[in-house]
Amino acid sequence: MKILHVITSLQRAAGTSVFVAELSNELVGVGHQVTIATATPGAKDVCLLDRRINCIGYESIWNSSFDVAHIHALWSPVLHKVSKWAHKNSIPVVWSPHGMLQKWALKNKWWKKLPALALYQWRDLHAAELLHATADSEIEDIRRLGLNNKIVNAPLGVRSDKIAVVYDEHNEQPDKILLFVSRVQKKKGLPVLVDAWARISTDLKAGWRVRIVGPDQDNHTSELMARCKKRGVANDFVFVGPKYGMELDAEYRGADLFVLPTHSENFGSVVIEALARGVPVICSKGAPWKDLEEYKCGWWPEDSVGGLASAIESALRMSAAERRQMGARGVDLIARKYSWCSVANKMIANYSSIITKCK
Repeated sequence: MKILHVITSLQRAAGTSVFVAELSNELVGVGHQVTIATATPGAKDVCLLDRRINCIGYESIWNSSFDVAHIHALWSPVLHKVSKWAHKNSIPVVWSPHGMLQKWALKNKWWKKLPALALYQWRDLHAAELLHATADSEIEDIRRLGLNNKIVNAPLGVRSDKIAVVYDEHNEQPDKILLFVSRVQKKKGLPVLVDAWARISTDLKAGWRVRIVGPDQDNHTSELMARCKKRGVANDFVFVGPKYGMELDAEYRGADLFVLPTHSENFGSVVIEALARGVPVICSKGAPWKDLEEYKCGWWPEDSVGGLASAIESALRMSAAERRQMGARGVDLIARKYSWCSVANKMIANYSSIITKCK
């Protein structure tokens, strides 16, 4: 198959970019031709791509031919233009909202999104031959808008080489680390984390540090530093900035706990990255991670200061041995349920289905 993926950027810190890059790497690995169209094809600090993937600018799409076009994210007029072009040329369209239809996401900057939804976005989604969701909750978001398209539910995955050595390499560290990895932006709920940490007794959190790893957005890091100072926990927080590759891997492996206090997430790729390395996870119900409770490898608290504080307290009261046992259950979960190979196989089957239907 000749597969086109369309995305605004391939920024390494974004889960949407990770999905496109890792899925594309798997697709070319089994013999498919993959092209990724983006606004900045030659940009630095992008996800690592297999050299067989053709990365182009939008302007190169119009004179090309593909078997299927897979569009990622919403609201961009360029993505709307690609959708119209694909249908005009009888190319079936797959569309991945990537969490942008969640209630919280729609309310955030609604004055920009609702006009786009009314003018073109709903019609574009309705016209797609296939919609892609990463969790059951995202299917509910799609259906809530009255979209009755066929939907494939395929989560983000993790590479097998990140799972295999967890048991041997995750060692106890002198300093206890509660790790956050993601973009430092308001949606991620970091003010809630600061306030929750401030509620926990000094004795219980003694010897622990909170490491915030990720690129800053809209000067949110400065706001968080000021909030830490105001709450009296400035010495407990370390703002590291973005890390990638082996340096980011070292952050995960050095962590004792992982936290994602997000208000809105369609999946949360950082959760599987942490679990794959044997780190128990605390993730708010702003992300669809009930597996944390069902498989006893973490906590899934309400998206509130009280809910998060209670989960963190429970985690800090555990012994190191108990946390390692939770981490081992997380590794088993990832190995059984989440892998890029299985995600790619599911997408290939669905691509083939709609291509055949459209012929």
